[in-house]
Amino acid sequence: MAQFSYSESMSGSSQHGVQVVPFKTSAGSLRVLLLHGNLDIWVREARNLPNMDLFHKKLDNLLGGLAKLGSKKEGSPKITSDPYVTVSVSNAVVARTYVINNSENPVWMQHFYVPVAHYASEVHFVVKDNDVVGSQIIGAVGISVEQLCSGAMIEGTFPVLNSSGKPCKEGAVLTLSIQFTPMERVPLYHGGVGGDHEYQGVPGTYFPLRRGGKVTLYQDAHVPEGSLPNLWLENRVQYQHGQCWQDIFDAITQARRLIYITGWSVTHLVTLVRDNDNAEKSMLGEILKKKSQEGVRVLLLIWDDPTSKSILGYKTEGIMGTNDEETRRYFKHSSVQVLLCPRSAGKGHSWAKKQETETIYTHHQKTVIVDADAGNYQRKIMAFVGGLDLCKGRYDTPAHHIFRTLQNVHKDDFHQPNYTGPTTGCPREPWHDLHSRIEGPAAYDVLSNFEERWLK
Repeated sequence: MAQFSYSESMSGSSQHGVQVVPFKTSAGSLRVLLLHGNLDIWVREARNLPNMDLFHKKLDNLLGGLAKLGSKKEGSPKITSDPYVTVSVSNAVVARTYVINNSENPVWMQHFYVPVAHYASEVHFVVKDNDVVGSQIIGAVGISVEQLCSGAMIEGTFPVLNSSGKPCKEGAVLTLSIQFTPMERVPLYHGGVGGDHEYQGVPGTYFPLRRGGKVTLYQDAHVPEGSLPNLWLENRVQYQHGQCWQDIFDAITQARRLIYITGWSVTHLVTLVRDNDNAEKSMLGEILKKKSQEGVRVLLLIWDDPTSKSILGYKTEGIMGTNDEETRRYFKHSSVQVLLCPRSAGKGHSWAKKQETETIYTHHQKTVIVDADAGNYQRKIMAFVGGLDLCKGRYDTPAHHIFRTLQNVHKDDFHQPNYTGPTTGCPREPWHDLHSRIEGPAAYDVLSNFEERWLK
């Protein structure tokens, strides 16, 4: 096969979903084919893996216990590898098992169902040893894409090969199974969304498909009357273009029990309504404080930007400019509860991976959940979900003016991250995005998502 070429180290580290296999896993060349469909993968177990920590143990003795700091517990009967497996297709990591600490015979029994659209000659199962800082490759198993395209399930126990193409240790094996189903044979891609009552929704999602609901779609934060073409639906019904932030404003002001908001950024200074007499009364922070004083439970779940800090009066704005600390301070002495939530790597990751995850990755959910009038003196849950954060720089219309609105609509909402220094005379950055309002059973799933995150 043609040897992969990556701009990464020989340690085999994977960053941002890219996996290095700096050696061949089979002799000769293999055909590069398109894998477009689904991979059904089982990573079961490995046997007789080498002890990758022998070097670290010797180094540990020399450095007084610092070589693998925190990776082994005091009194462990044996210091050995912490193996896990990544599955990669043409550079991209598409699956990853959890780490099993201190084991040369790990048992994972993990199942993955992965959509793929990659040109590749092999699918790589890379066995790695988790270290405090990064990881190192133990060995790899390559499965030919040409074999996979036959549609047959490939399963068995395969030798784990090292950089010389030989078993990394005598008897070192990985037990796995993998089967490819081309797109043409996946019913999900042909019936359409909700095409019939047999449709079960996207597989592998946290919540199941819900029926009997209503979804309202939005383009941009605001759509003035007449700014978009008229669209006609069945039976000559005219489509009504929604006004997203106006509807969010109405939903928040009419809430009686709860207002739950998540966001990458939530800014208390943002004005939701800007084209009528309510503009001065629609600043988000003031609305939320007022609603909380009325007895409404108001909770904000915002991503905690690790580069923004407020410690003993020392404040740093943060590279991403999310204003998370500023929003927290604004609501500090009110009954509005603000939780700044960092992005965590979870258990089983190295110290370096955890630092990378907390620094580079964010929480990107954007939801507003409220109770709404259901008629007959009843209340229901309504949820807004999509791509629009309630923060500066997001209010825009389909016209996307970059100069014309600087002295009115965007007077106090100039956002232009592409310029540094003075921005006088600079164009604002336009913002085009989509959002939705969900009513019915699925709205309660959005509520459950918030509650589970808040309690976690």
